[in-house]
Amino acid sequence: MFELNLRGGKGAIYQQLKAEVVRLCGMGVLLPDDQLPSVRTLARELGINPNTVAKAYSQLEADGLTYSVAGKGSFIRGEPEQLQAIRMRALDDFSESVRQARATGLKAETLIQAVEAVFSEETPAENDGERNEEE
Repeated sequence: MFELNLRGGKGAIYQQLKAEVVRLCGMGVLLPDDQLPSVRTLARELGINPNTVAKAYSQLEADGLTYSVAGKGSFIRGEPEQLQAIRMRALDDFSESVRQARATGLKAETLIQAVEAVFSEETPAENDGERNEEE
C-alpha cells in the first residue's frame, strides 16, 4: 500500500511515509477511523527501523491527521479539515518554492512545464481524487 523510495532521492523515509499517508487519505484509500498498520508490522513490511515509522506516525498525529488509542494503534481522524489544512500548508510551501525559483530567474513557462511534468506522472486514481475534490 505504501510506496517509498528507500534508496533516497525523495526525502527522509519518515517524511515519505508521512506523505504517503496524506496521499492515501486524499485519494480516499484511507478513510476516517481506518487503522494504520502497527509500527512494528509496517517497519517489518517495509524493511525499515521501527523508530522511523514511529516518527512518521507521531508527526501525523501532531498534524491532526491521525489519532492513537492506547493498546490499539493509530487511526485516521475523521475531520476533513485536517486534510485540508495539510493541503493548504503544501500549497503555501509550493508558492514559496515558486517565489524562490522566480527569484533565480526561472520563467513562468519553465515552472508550468515542470508542474505539468509532475502531473503527467500521476496515476488515474490520483487524478480522480483531485477531480472529485474540485467538483
